[in-house]
Amino acid sequence: MKNIFVFIWLFLLPFYSYADFKQGGFFDMEIAQKSLKKAVGDVPTDLYNIATTPFKNPVQSLGYLGAVGALVAVDKETTTFYQQSIEEPLDLYSLPTVIYDSPITHGADSWLVFGTVAHYLAGFTLGNEKSQVTSLLAMKSIGYSYAVSHVFLKTVTGRNRPKDDLTDCKASGSAQWDTCDPFDFGNSRQGYLKSHQKASAMPSFHLTMYFSLAKVYQEMYDNYLIPYSVLAVIFSSGIKGHQHWVSDMVAGGIVGTFIGNQVISSYRDKEGDGSGFSVMPVQDGIGLSYTYNFN
Repeated sequence: MKNIFVFIWLFLLPFYSYADFKQGGFFDMEIAQKSLKKAVGDVPTDLYNIATTPFKNPVQSLGYLGAVGALVAVDKETTTFYQQSIEEPLDLYSLPTVIYDSPITHGADSWLVFGTVAHYLAGFTLGNEKSQVTSLLAMKSIGYSYAVSHVFLKTVTGRNRPKDDLTDCKASGSAQWDTCDPFDFGNSRQGYLKSHQKASAMPSFHLTMYFSLAKVYQEMYDNYLIPYSVLAVIFSSGIKGHQHWVSDMVAGGIVGTFIGNQVISSYRDKEGDGSGFSVMPVQDGIGLSYTYNFN
């Protein structure tokens, strides 16, 4: 019964931009191959840009780092306010896991992940290139978010999560390693690939993934309202389960937006530079050429 949610996504997401569904035929393999090449062919560029862009823009990077650091300094107060004034009123519902439970497909997260897969399948079925490219770019952003936020940055920061109730730390029912000290960084994690509460607060992987996905869809469809509204609905599901400091969530949003921007940037650069391989018949057989635009 719960898998009906996937079919809801399957039918709703393709009509995100209905006017785009006017090219190709059903199960058009030529469009599918073209879409796959456009979206996946620039993975090395994505990884290079994600790793180097912060160092190429040191002033901007230090500005974001300073903003997060300033939030850390007041995290006890802001997170207490967040727990009482935001979490409590929004703790109204919890979306179930669909199809398969994993660190990136648990609960509300599964709606985004499998919804993106459904969007691709719908685009493939209807022969729509834009839908296929967008969903493939979104899938890449999910993978990058997991690698950057969940595996790398959480390990580097080693920050413990806040107690469930920062107003009364002794009475809080949180795990033994949760803390009321916002400066509790540098702890060792228990499990790097799977989800575990200990030393895994900063940044929020969920918000990294949500913002990276929202950024991809917003840029590809030139629409802020739908992607970020879906982000808000998904984030609000079981909101207390996130258990983060405010600075963790802000950091996750910044990192996610950065990842989404890099994915879109790599795609658009490749689209506009005229680079690529070509195969053509020549007198003695087949010739292979590669064109690269240095602009």
